[in-house]
Amino acid sequence: MNNNNKIIQHKFFQFFMVLLALVFSAPAISQIKVTDDTNQIITLNAPAKKVITLSPGLTELIYAAGGANYIKGVVSYSDYPEQAKKLAQVGSYNALDIEKILVMQPDLIIAWKSGNPKHQIEQLIKLGLTVYISEPKDFMDIPVTIKTFGQLMATDTIAKQNADRFTKDFNDIKKTYQTDQEKELKRTFIQIWDNPVMSVNEDHLISKVITLCGGNNIFSHTKGLTNSPSIESILEYDPEIIIATGMADSSQEWLNRWEQWKFLNAVKNQRLYATNPDHLVRHTPRILKGIKDVCQLIHGE
Repeated sequence: MNNNNKIIQHKFFQFFMVLLALVFSAPAISQIKVTDDTNQIITLNAPAKKVITLSPGLTELIYAAGGANYIKGVVSYSDYPEQAKKLAQVGSYNALDIEKILVMQPDLIIAWKSGNPKHQIEQLIKLGLTVYISEPKDFMDIPVTIKTFGQLMATDTIAKQNADRFTKDFNDIKKTYQTDQEKELKRTFIQIWDNPVMSVNEDHLISKVITLCGGNNIFSHTKGLTNSPSIESILEYDPEIIIATGMADSSQEWLNRWEQWKFLNAVKNQRLYATNPDHLVRHTPRILKGIKDVCQLIHGE
């Protein structure tokens, strides 16, 4: 073998070894794996860039996680932040437009476990779409969910910032308003609907806000998340505070009807209050505003 062939072979060997080194040293494209609120492992081969949310609250959480550029579709009443109103709608939370969702070809769908129709979520999964099912239940589930959504979209930095800010602000409010355990809690009636009159039990987020602020939900013991108590039972409990969470002016109309029972503690002391339901029923950072408002009402500030 002449020298030229030896040189060529040597160079080829060097090139091959360099190429081999590059292959083994190159960072592998890692999958994103998280566990949703039904304990299902959700896997993405790349960060989600086309996201559809199936409840107004989940829309807010995606924005909080830094997904403003990646959320492409929402359901009706997704009205916060303001730019969410401009996004394409895929039906309502309880009646999804499956065909429209398929046309949009999302790489991630965020579904609401207790709100979206189960059969429609199962249909989306069977069609091969990636569906993360979310069901935050408590205050501290909010920052956890924000961070998880940040992982799914590779917006971890802003997601962590907003999650940490929520945790700090929540703890500050809690220190300010949490009632001494030995202090008697104010008997509170939470009215979420008027015809029929409806309230919530202790598992509902609104009830947890009431408790944190020093109130005692008079229907906390009921079995269902929501309940329809009789007028007689409400009068018998004689609530010291009545809080209505209707939309727009409806809350005030509801409260005005209680004025006919002059003997009620809440009526005698003029403790009939209306609050913004969006600040109380959505598991989002805006719950902090709802907590502050309710605490100020209960503490008489």
